[in-house]
Amino acid sequence: MPVKKQLKKLVKGALPFPTLMEHLNAGDPLALVLRGHLYVEAALIKQIESAPLNKKALVNKKTLKGAKHNFPDKVKVAVELGKVDPPDDTGFIALNDLRNDFAHDVNRKLTEQNESKLYDALSPSQREIPDVARKLEMTPLGRLRFDIMGLIANAYHA
Repeated sequence: MPVKKQLKKLVKGALPFPTLMEHLNAGDPLALVLRGHLYVEAALIKQIESAPLNKKALVNKKTLKGAKHNFPDKVKVAVELGKVDPPDDTGFIALNDLRNDFAHDVNRKLTEQNESKLYDALSPSQREIPDVARKLEMTPLGRLRFDIMGLIANAYHA
């Protein structure tokens, strides 16, 4: 199945697909990273809110109702609730690290190393879309686009 159709199927009903594709096709790495992070974070929040309460994560789920928790805490709680597979947390955290690099340095440029570091952190399930679509001859931005698609698809599919 073509990558675009695969992604559309995974996020069906959760996101306005044309807007998602517009954002993923951004020519600016900062916009791509920040928006990609926002889509993943929204999916994590949705997964956490849809989880049944259980004794192990009850306190964490209640505290996440506020907006004060950081992204790594949301990933941790989603794992505790069984909404994110434990091997997937490293990909989400690597995206957060990249987001922080861009958000706190207006002169940050996307490099081969930035993109490779994110790709290397992806779990096998998060690599399903990137491994079909990304090519080494692509620019780092082109490969990053597919890495982020894989993370978004994984977050909504969890």
